[in-house]
Amino acid sequence: MTLIHPKLLGIFFTLCLAGKLSAYSQDSSSASSTKRYRFPSEVTVTGSRLPNDGKNPRHTLVVIHRQDIERSTARSVEEVLRNIAGIDVRQRGIFGVQADISIRGGTFEQTLIMIDGIKMIDPQTGHHAMNIPLALDDIERIEVLKGPGSRQYGPNAFNGAINIVTRRHRKPTARLQATIGEFDLLEGSLAGGAPLHLDESSMLCTRASFLHRRSSGYRPNTDFTITTAAAGTQLMSNDIVSLESSVNYTDKKFGANGFYALTFPTQYEETTTLFAHITADLRASMPTRVVASWRRNTDYFILRRENPAFYRNVHTSNTLSVEAQTTIFSLFGATLFGSEYAADLLESTNLGNRQRTRWSIFAEHQIKPIDNMTLELGVTALFNSDWGWNFAPGADIGWQLTDNIALHASAAQSFRIPSYTELYYSDRVTRGNPQVQPERAWTFELGGRWREGIANFEASVFRRYATQLIDYVRTSTTALWQAENLTAALTYGIDIHIALNTRDILPFVEHIQASYTYLDPTFTVEPGLQSRYVLDQLRHQACVVVDMRWFHLVANQWRFRYEERLNTQLTGAFVDVRLSCVISGFEVFAEATNLFNAAAFDFIGLPLPGRWLRAGVAARLSDILL
Repeated sequence: MTLIHPKLLGIFFTLCLAGKLSAYSQDSSSASSTKRYRFPSEVTVTGSRLPNDGKNPRHTLVVIHRQDIERSTARSVEEVLRNIAGIDVRQRGIFGVQADISIRGGTFEQTLIMIDGIKMIDPQTGHHAMNIPLALDDIERIEVLKGPGSRQYGPNAFNGAINIVTRRHRKPTARLQATIGEFDLLEGSLAGGAPLHLDESSMLCTRASFLHRRSSGYRPNTDFTITTAAAGTQLMSNDIVSLESSVNYTDKKFGANGFYALTFPTQYEETTTLFAHITADLRASMPTRVVASWRRNTDYFILRRENPAFYRNVHTSNTLSVEAQTTIFSLFGATLFGSEYAADLLESTNLGNRQRTRWSIFAEHQIKPIDNMTLELGVTALFNSDWGWNFAPGADIGWQLTDNIALHASAAQSFRIPSYTELYYSDRVTRGNPQVQPERAWTFELGGRWREGIANFEASVFRRYATQLIDYVRTSTTALWQAENLTAALTYGIDIHIALNTRDILPFVEHIQASYTYLDPTFTVEPGLQSRYVLDQLRHQACVVVDMRWFHLVANQWRFRYEERLNTQLTGAFVDVRLSCVISGFEVFAEATNLFNAAAFDFIGLPLPGRWLRAGVAARLSDILL
């Protein structure tokens, strides 16, 4: 039971922050004579809109760096994420065709995807959240927040958030890659960028990429063709003013054998996603950021590929948003406040023509009571034209106990707004429900980190109590799946991460990292109900990554993954391996996913590929020509 009503708690936090803001109207002479709170030099953004220098971690945050992406066998963002415990990647189609992402036992609708901090919410369905219009060559790093993020980012960051940070090329870079593999896999990509110095204080950084990938499929009607193109620019002046823009596009055409109904093996789908944005950053005494963005997604689905007229759905969603935020520094800490306005528009042959707007105001206050401690309070208040006001307050604290030991704790409320599919979808086996209400949860977490020499150990425990969870349920195998608000779910969990830099103590082994997540959910639902999503979570998940180098020439990465679901029919253990050699700007590589050909299922009755062998060559043209 919540001791304080969430709305009252949200109002309390807002009033506290407003009181802090009044303290910043001091004159410049007073400010100049006093040590003021400042941004750290290194900032990770996903855990907070305010700075996080890593010394006082306040969240369970995983960062996948550029070199991690390059060493892996992954061909898409979801495959990069698949080897992190606590992230449940459930693929219907591989290599970026179609996947659902959830964090810590949630559903795919409860994870917020962002590109450079800009939300990629799809009002139609979370199935399209991973329609990422970027090639892996466009990505500098991926930041994963495990735990609620609604107080920072509003709806959909129910159990976590994933932020994809694009590259800013400060020197000329160009990379050409070609890959071939089993099942007629062909892939070609070209990516790069360059800086242009306009004058002594201004520089224009550019990036561009093109990727084309196709395969005949690993079983009947699983062929796919994916084309992605992206371009971006960043204009910087004196490292104070930054103007950034990008246009990113991806087109997917694929056979969807049994993706949504096992009785129809010739399903077919096409999706296109366009994302464009303009961002202005002012890094002055009051850092200010303004973002305008547009995301458009089109989904064309037919139930019988050989007879499109039998059953067809066409959905086109558009999301337009404008967001502004500013930060004020003072003796009392850093205070950020801002607002976002967004409009969701949908044209659909099944869901009808729909539109709704959302307006949110958010505020965060960060303070260091002592040099080695960071405390942060925040709240997001969202007004949705369909559901009115929803509030998400929260607080977290990070304490660097010693040079080697850090502790963190947090408490936060999160919420999620239903998608149009959950509200209005209708076919022969599934029914939406216009009466479903937003999901809500309170999450409490306690964690710590220990670093000593070559070792880094992190662990956290959490408790999440969620109510009004939305899932498709039915009473028998012949009944329709109906969207409903399940009563409640109480989940306890453990996250453990270990990293070892072993290059100085083990021959050929440079780095070992291992992660493990355990979830213990208890559901309060009516007896006899079958669940499509909520009741089919991972209980155990373990991942191990070993980076090796043979004779200083050949890089070799091994990835081991074990997953055990509440539904043990989907339990499995998998091994991926990659070998690569770089000489004079040329790279030759060979890789295998599911090396030992284990039976793989993310959904009952929908087999994933067994062993898949690939090889390729890449040329860093910038290294060869310059």
